[in-house]
Amino acid sequence: SEFTYKNLLDLNDSRKAYQSPLAVICHIDLNAFFAQCEQLRLGLSEQDPVVCVQWNTLIAVSYAARDYGITRMDRLEQAKQKCPNLIPAHTAVFKKGEPFWKYVDHMPSPATHKVSLDPYRREGKKVLNIFRSECDLVEKASVDESFMDLGRLVFRRILTLFPNILEGMTSKSDTLKPIDHLPQGIDFKGYIIAKKDDAENESAIADEDSSFLVEDWDDLVILVGSMICYELRKKVEEQLGYKTSGGVGKVKTIAKLASGFKKPDQQTIVRNDSVPGFLKYFRLTDFWSMGGKTGSYVKETLGEDISISSIRDQYSSPTELAQALDKNYDLASKIFLMIRGEYALPLEERELLKSMAANKNFRQSIYKKADLIPWINVFIGELILRIQDLDDEYNTISRPTKMTLSVLGSSGTRHSKQCTL
Repeated sequence: SEFTYKNLLDLNDSRKAYQSPLAVICHIDLNAFFAQCEQLRLGLSEQDPVVCVQWNTLIAVSYAARDYGITRMDRLEQAKQKCPNLIPAHTAVFKKGEPFWKYVDHMPSPATHKVSLDPYRREGKKVLNIFRSECDLVEKASVDESFMDLGRLVFRRILTLFPNILEGMTSKSDTLKPIDHLPQGIDFKGYIIAKKDDAENESAIADEDSSFLVEDWDDLVILVGSMICYELRKKVEEQLGYKTSGGVGKVKTIAKLASGFKKPDQQTIVRNDSVPGFLKYFRLTDFWSMGGKTGSYVKETLGEDISISSIRDQYSSPTELAQALDKNYDLASKIFLMIRGEYALPLEERELLKSMAANKNFRQSIYKKADLIPWINVFIGELILRIQDLDDEYNTISRPTKMTLSVLGSSGTRHSKQCTL
């Protein structure tokens, strides 16, 4: 084996696991989450073409609705033309003057209502609680996606599958014994991305009968991680009804790309040696954190059409890449590691929020205090409800110490007032 007992034992330490060459990270994403929430709330099936609506805009499109060619770029009227039996479900709303949200049985108006996303936050929290009940290190990436360091779970599963694995170890620096057999109980779950030695079909998926599926311990821990990822996804589906997609890899960036590779209700497994073949299906700007201004700068500097494999082949060190990126050594080092599947970052459980905002864009200017006060009641009600949800999530009592009222006028001038509570 190329790996040592220390590499394996580090999986059992949440502080070290992500740096081990045997690290196992998974990313789970809820498919068309807001639309799924509305589908389940209304008692509809997966085959019903549901869209989640905010005024006249689509903010989530179910996969059944996507079969009609509907996208989030469509307005509601356009979507109905594509699918006459479309089921639009509007988000919950606050009514002017009321400090609580509710669902209404008519299409609300932005003149008298304010959108509430609290129902989706609450459902997302239920999913997160399932992950946290099973895994000791979970990073909430957004309301509908999470990263998990599966190190401890994989380590315990390996000890179950190979109960004698630590026998004969005299030093942590000793190399692990070769894998001479795969015990019963291993059932790999998901699409396994091919290595160069695997039989590969046109969609990059390895032949599951290939003898190259498990060549060393890095292959095995990733594939065991796929079993755990699948179990977590199925637990969410069984308890809450939500379908998810998953990705398993050594680092967060690869796991996130993998979770979006096959959707919906699928998962993708990327072993270390299959990273180059997997990344040929992506551009550098597809990487999490490489969009926006950073991605635009890299494309302008290295070339609009340059591929990940070209960057990997042309620049053999971070220093060489930095010369091409105006001596931006930090960015060059990040990209150099990222395109090799080696950009290892620790998972971070989110800290308690330090600030919270409630806002609304008014279609028409407000000139009278009597028109503004009812909306302030809405804002205060929304913030109180969110603080209560935060208390439940973190099992604590959080109370604001300051409050700021900010108004952006039609001229673009902002006026703010702050007070201590």
